[in-house]
Amino acid sequence: MALSVLVTGLALHAAAFRNFNLPCLAPLLDQVDAEAPATINVAFLRGPTRAPELRDDLGAVDFALTTGSDEAAAHFNQGVALLHGLANSEAERSFRQALALDPKNPMVLWGLAVANEQRPQRARLFAQNALRRIRNETSPRERLFIESLARFHNVRRDGPAKLPPAETISEDVRRERHRRRIRDLESITLRFPDDIEAKAFLLRQLALDKHRSAIPITSHVAVDLLGREIAELAPKHPSRHYRIFLWLGERPQEALEPAETSPSLAPGIADSWRYAAEAWRANGRHAQARPLLEAALRVDHARMREQFLMPADIDNLASNYTALIETLGGMGRVNDALEWTERMHALPRPLAEKKGAAGSGRFALLAKRLRVETLLRAELYDRLLDDLDSAEVLQPDSRSARDRAHWLYWKGLALAALDRGEETGALEEDLAALSMDPPSPAVRDEILELIRGLQTFRDLAGGKIPADPGFTPPDVPLSTLARAWAMAGRPNKARELAWQNLAARPGELLATAAFCEIGFSSGDLVTAMATFDRQFRENAMQADGSLPVFARLAPLAARMQLPKRWMLPASRVATPGAPADPDSLGPLVWTPPAAPEWTLPNHAGRLVSLKEFAGTALLLNFFLGVDCPYCVTQLNRFRPHLDEFEDAGIRMVAISTDTVESLAAKLGTEEEKSAEAERQFPYLIVADPELAVFKAYGVFDDFESGPMHATILVDPAGRVLWSDVAHGPFNHPESLLAESQRLLRRYSPAEAAQPE
Repeated sequence: MALSVLVTGLALHAAAFRNFNLPCLAPLLDQVDAEAPATINVAFLRGPTRAPELRDDLGAVDFALTTGSDEAAAHFNQGVALLHGLANSEAERSFRQALALDPKNPMVLWGLAVANEQRPQRARLFAQNALRRIRNETSPRERLFIESLARFHNVRRDGPAKLPPAETISEDVRRERHRRRIRDLESITLRFPDDIEAKAFLLRQLALDKHRSAIPITSHVAVDLLGREIAELAPKHPSRHYRIFLWLGERPQEALEPAETSPSLAPGIADSWRYAAEAWRANGRHAQARPLLEAALRVDHARMREQFLMPADIDNLASNYTALIETLGGMGRVNDALEWTERMHALPRPLAEKKGAAGSGRFALLAKRLRVETLLRAELYDRLLDDLDSAEVLQPDSRSARDRAHWLYWKGLALAALDRGEETGALEEDLAALSMDPPSPAVRDEILELIRGLQTFRDLAGGKIPADPGFTPPDVPLSTLARAWAMAGRPNKARELAWQNLAARPGELLATAAFCEIGFSSGDLVTAMATFDRQFRENAMQADGSLPVFARLAPLAARMQLPKRWMLPASRVATPGAPADPDSLGPLVWTPPAAPEWTLPNHAGRLVSLKEFAGTALLLNFFLGVDCPYCVTQLNRFRPHLDEFEDAGIRMVAISTDTVESLAAKLGTEEEKSAEAERQFPYLIVADPELAVFKAYGVFDDFESGPMHATILVDPAGRVLWSDVAHGPFNHPESLLAESQRLLRRYSPAEAAQPE
């Protein structure tokens, strides 16, 4: 349907959005490609909607900006600080605010392009528009930054208004573009030698290009000196972690010095804590990494609670959970790691129909994989089998062929590891059946790889060389694979894999234990004894005491003439740079935030408040009026399922932008609705024409100055459990019902009374 027809069909009952003459932006969204928008205004419909506050926990940045607005300059500098923290979505939010304050400023568009560097078509659009907005007031330095970015994205000032898709380029051309950008930044630095930000962005690009684009650094010391110069000239600049990136794969010990100070410079950026933790992990100091990784999650959880955000809205939240769980598991703190997989799995999830099939279960599936890998690395195969049968975290979604396939595969791995490979035949048949009718070719290919992985691991665990010895089964840790090759009679291959595992996880307890055991059993006594050092023995004392590998290390300990109780008390070592007051960063464990209180009139003018529903779960549907066809379509989709929600203990309340008078014209002036009104709207509707409640729940686009759609689940304790806030309505009540029931079970009112 053409947009003009849709617009005509909308009754203009509310003020239009700032950039669009529409009271509801849902019809426009149907025609928007989020990754390749046609215009800047359309691109913003898929960007941030909540205006940021100026913060003092992101480091100190002073990027000179030509503008008549001090406030715009402050938000621009905040965006730059967030860019240095690689918090791109938050950086875009700050740049949006700067643009609202100074709409013609080309450097703000430059900032938006950099914030979208991993979304190339959006970045190209912003870069081209930055180029077009260059004017006489634009400083020579600003021109150089903008022109460099435009060259990188291959856009021109006189290019077409609607950008064509990015051309396919060869690897050589791609690398040359990255090198040219480095040369451009070097030129800016040479022309403006006192400019801290020119140096900082040069350092940033050198460090990121090394990791993201495989552009080699010919002198790490020279780049490190650049980082040290910035730290000396601007001690509070949030760029210290670039030196961590620089040294991690080269000389990890050099990364410790910046790691001691980098997180305290930008404590409000969760990833700054994880970057420092990676330096400690790379140096085999996993216990020192733990409080930093917990700090990262505290910052993420605080932001989720303050802004009613879902996990999918937080950059790198999955990476922060993964790093902590892997660290705990590798330390032998298996029970702690498993507890964190349960917390990760319990978090609210986006729903497939709304976010895309891949996004729906990705976080939950990652939690499952981390649990399986933790148990496999610890060799707790019986526990894995039990969990697959009974632990909620590992139960497959019956509607997902992908989920079911992974469950069958993991069960096969556990059985094979327990020398029960003959029992995997039925599982392979079930996997093959799933591959015959998959929901997509990608899922079919994934299932076929799982079948191949199960066959490979079953052969190895059974003492047989697999048909493809170079294939690595999915989700099988290297230490587990190394032991399987040892069982297959290939000690050299086993020792090689054990060494690869230790090199990837230096100093880690379980990686070290596997290397010592396999090295000793294969005759490499000298290396095994050297690795079985005092630090390893201290680390073992901090682990769960019943890990199977410890018993198998007894012969090596005896050969080294150590006592039977060979573990040593751990030395007390603090983590430099760890937060002095962790609770000030946020809660260690996420719990649902309190829903804002409200009191609003219904169609008859009677005041209704959230407090009236204490002890009852509520589904709040925010919509843009009873005359908005898109809104009514959404409400109509929920109507047939109201009884199911009621049976689950969930009542629906619709919050409208209408006035009481508008609602009364549709529903009547009496408390008891007319028969037709009750048939069409069989739920409570309250009026919020001033949009106070919309704004309190974040259901308002600050940049477009208009209300949005939202579906929000409030639990019986009055906390926000789940939300979907967007310019388009949420239209999938069946999926939401299942997710609501899961969340209400997990986060019960009784749980709300428990301390965090």
